[in-house]
Amino acid sequence: MTKNGGGGGNHPFMSDEEITQDKQLYTQLNKDSRFILDPKHDYICRHDKYAKNGDIGDSSYFIQDIWGARKVLENKPSMHYDVGSSVVGFIAHLLAQGQKITLIDIRPMDNNFDTNFLNQKGGISYIQANATLLENIADNSLESISALCSVEHFGLGRYGDPIEPDAWEKALRAFQRVLKPGGKLYFSVPVGQIDKVCFNAHRVYRPQTIIDVLDEMQILEMGYISTLDVVECMKWQKDHLEIYQSGLDSIPEYQNNGNTGLFEFIKK
Repeated sequence: MTKNGGGGGNHPFMSDEEITQDKQLYTQLNKDSRFILDPKHDYICRHDKYAKNGDIGDSSYFIQDIWGARKVLENKPSMHYDVGSSVVGFIAHLLAQGQKITLIDIRPMDNNFDTNFLNQKGGISYIQANATLLENIADNSLESISALCSVEHFGLGRYGDPIEPDAWEKALRAFQRVLKPGGKLYFSVPVGQIDKVCFNAHRVYRPQTIIDVLDEMQILEMGYISTLDVVECMKWQKDHLEIYQSGLDSIPEYQNNGNTGLFEFIKK
């Protein structure tokens, strides 16, 4: 067993010697003429043997996408709008349950979602637009919108958008404008103990910064992701907002990053 080869970082991978030994053993044991080894068909996978089972990649995205999908599906809007969230995670979860979705993103979409399979239940439409303004969406018109780990990037140029320091705030106000009273916003950004920009990757926010901008919205829930769990910080119940100060105080502070904060709002 060797390390650090073929883009595997410091993860162990199978050596040439191991591959050769496995080939020799396979040839000795194989009695089926249909499946004789031929080098021209080789497709050598070196990293799987020593990988841990159940690797989910980025645990924050894994939990965030489940959280967001649960929220939307509990509410069951006739059409859900999304700005820049993960298509392979969050959006796929919604499609599996037949939710109709409209995606909004500044980047072009190469995928053709207009297929018989995807349209059998739910389906996706796509709008290429700058989500900082949502100019083509009327005031008080949407019942459900999400932006999971997208707004913190707005205006930093990372995704081809123009440099615009207050783009994140404009986007939040646009979400608030287009939601109808009683409409829901499901939102996530990196959170920490101080506001900061980590150019050109993202921004990190104090939770109260987000809440203050959305002055026509009521926060229903706020927490942050810690490994595969969510630490609860705020929750609306029995007609008032419960604030769990120990949760807020426990939000870690990193030099150039933050834990993923999860926010659910309803428009007043």
